[in-house]
Amino acid sequence: MDAGAIRPDLARKLRPPGAGPAACKICGGEARPTGIVDFNRSCEDARGLRLPRTGVPVQYRQCGTCGLVFTDTFDDWTQTDFEAHVYNDSYIQVDPDYVAKRPEGMAATVTATFAADRAALDVLDYGGGTGRFAEVLREAGYRCETYDPFTPRFAARPDRRFNLITCFETLEHMPDPVGGAEDIASLLTDDGAAVIGTVTQPADFASFGLGWWYVGPRNGHVTLYSRQALARLWGRFGFALASFNDSTHIAFRQAATPPWIARLLGPA
Repeated sequence: MDAGAIRPDLARKLRPPGAGPAACKICGGEARPTGIVDFNRSCEDARGLRLPRTGVPVQYRQCGTCGLVFTDTFDDWTQTDFEAHVYNDSYIQVDPDYVAKRPEGMAATVTATFAADRAALDVLDYGGGTGRFAEVLREAGYRCETYDPFTPRFAARPDRRFNLITCFETLEHMPDPVGGAEDIASLLTDDGAAVIGTVTQPADFASFGLGWWYVGPRNGHVTLYSRQALARLWGRFGFALASFNDSTHIAFRQAATPPWIARLLGPA
């Protein structure tokens, strides 16, 4: 990548670092600066790929109340800006698994997990990228559509609701997590649920700080959740959150939990 070609645009468009606190994007608590990384820092740094540094700083903050780590550096960007500087032809360098390996792996897990309830499910893959995840589900006999505003083929927002929404590796890309969760919730039926894939902060996050591998502005990772922050986010819209591990979670309305979710969660 030619760092010199993108640096002037970044310098003009990105918000500069600020010394003072800001309001947490989820709970409104005080979020203080926790550090700065270069715009070209990506998740592939941990696997040995280090893109040329741009010299353009991206500041992250951490909420002292819910633990959310986020950057407001990109908050003024339009979709066009993200497409030009993040989700461009070079994106595959910093996320080589997004084309096939990751969606196929996630689809295999989902098809196996919900096999007994396949006929009852109407699935939307929110932020589905290439559409490969939905293809695999359809091959397995599921009804599944893809919605992703950054992919022209799938950019049309659905005009109906679904009882299962899958949302893998998407929430961390949202500069406005509340608006994103609200949009997902609006596409769910009253008894629907969302299966969410986003890596939450490890228990010893403080020992890593912004050295944590998942901090990657070049990947578009602008919002990094603690378990508490993720639960608070979905709680704003009346959803409970259950986490199966650090990267897989399910949001559901306890007052209208369908049998297929109750079976998945097991005894209370």
